[in-house]
Amino acid sequence: MKGYRKHASTLMLIFFLLSGSYLWAQGDKQKKPKEQGMHHWTAPQEEKLRINPIPLTDESILRGKNLYTKDCTGCHGVKGDGKGPDASYITPRPSNLKAMAGHHRDGGLSWKIRKGKGAMPAWEELFSEEQIWDLVNYIQSLKSFDQKTPLKQE
Repeated sequence: MKGYRKHASTLMLIFFLLSGSYLWAQGDKQKKPKEQGMHHWTAPQEEKLRINPIPLTDESILRGKNLYTKDCTGCHGVKGDGKGPDASYITPRPSNLKAMAGHHRDGGLSWKIRKGKGAMPAWEELFSEEQIWDLVNYIQSLKSFDQKTPLKQE
């Protein structure tokens, strides 16, 4: 009888450890998209429909990249992946702009940069309209062209 109880106790302990590990892993999976900056907020419809007045040229992308490097990498990271040196201190985590590129209209991105939300500052007082559109052009240039699924724009 002693051997049975010991065996049953061991099996119960293993069961609880495995169950706890599984639940912990599931909870961790549920948090990852938000923690990795996969959340987003939606711009008003009329803002989404705004047309970018700055042509998508190498010059505009370079101007946007220079602004981005100076003012955005701390949160959004050098690669635009939302993993800048300050990102771990921000809740919700900064957006993964590389993943968002091509999925959001220029007007919506412009509005988000201008207005900000939460930890994302509003840049409309610091950047000119042209600078904001250059940033939009740079962010859109981060789009990965090896995506196999069609892009659905916000």
